[in-house]
Amino acid sequence: MSFVEESYQYCHKIMKDYSKSFSFAFDLLPERQRRAIWAIYSVCRIIDDSIDIHQDVDYLYKIKQDVQRIEHQSDIQKSFESDQHIMTAFADTAQTFPMNYYALYELIDTVMNDQYFTMFDTDAALMEYCYGVAGTVGVLLIPVLSTSPTKETYENGKQLGEALQLTNILRDVGEDYHNGRVYLSIERLEQCGVLMDDEMNSGPSEEYKKLWEYYATIAENDYEAVLNHLDVYDKEARFIIELAARVYKSILDETRKANYTFSQRVYVSKWKKNHIYRELKKEYKVKE
Repeated sequence: MSFVEESYQYCHKIMKDYSKSFSFAFDLLPERQRRAIWAIYSVCRIIDDSIDIHQDVDYLYKIKQDVQRIEHQSDIQKSFESDQHIMTAFADTAQTFPMNYYALYELIDTVMNDQYFTMFDTDAALMEYCYGVAGTVGVLLIPVLSTSPTKETYENGKQLGEALQLTNILRDVGEDYHNGRVYLSIERLEQCGVLMDDEMNSGPSEEYKKLWEYYATIAENDYEAVLNHLDVYDKEARFIIELAARVYKSILDETRKANYTFSQRVYVSKWKKNHIYRELKKEYKVKE
C-alpha cells in the first residue's frame, strides 16, 4: 500500500470514528469522491480539535502553513508540520478537485478567534459564526458533490452547513452554558426578555421556548431550501445531502420532545436514523 493510499485510509478511519452517522453514507459515493470527502473532513476535524479540544494555537498555525504550502504547491514533497497522513491525502485531493482555499482560511480564522469567545451582539454576528465554522465546510465539499457547481450550488452548501451548526447550538444550549458560552445573541435574548442564568436555575421558560423556536425556524427554513434544490448536486450525492438534512432536522424535533432540556444532550435514536436511511435508500434506489 502506498503512503498516499495509507493516508486516505487513515482519514477514512477518522471520519468513521467521529461521524458514524454519515461516514457510511459518504462511502456510497464513487471512490474518487469518497476519498476526497475523507481528506477534507479530516482537515476540518483537526482544525476544529486544535482549539476546541487541545487549545493548541501553535498546532493550528502549523495546519494553516501546511494548507498554504499545498495551495501554492511549494515544498509539498517535504514533511508537513501538522499531520503527515491528513495533509498528504488533502494534497492529493487538491490535485483532483478545485479547492476553495478562501473558505478553508475562513474556517481556520473563525476557529482561531473562537478561543477568545465573547457573546454575539446580534443575530447577524451569530450567523456569521455559523458560516465560519460550518458554512465554510459546506462550500469546501461542493466541488466533490457537484461536477459543474454554480453560485446556487455553493449557496446551497453554505445554507446546509449553517443550518447544521445552528442545530448543534440549539441542541447544546445547556452544555455550552456550563462551559461558559452562550451562543444565542444578546440582541435576541433582550428582545425576548430571557436571562440565561434564570433559565438554568428554573428550567426553560415560555419566553425561552419562543426564542429557541425563532432560531429553529431559521434552521428549518434552511433545510427546506436545501431539500427543494437537490438538483444542484450530482445524482449520487443527493441521497447523502437529504440524509444529512433530515437527520439533523430531527434533532430539533427531539429537543422539542425533551421540553427544550438544558440537562442532557438530545440525540436522534439509532432506530430513527436507520428508518430515515432505509426510507431514502428505497426512494433513491441506492445499492450498497
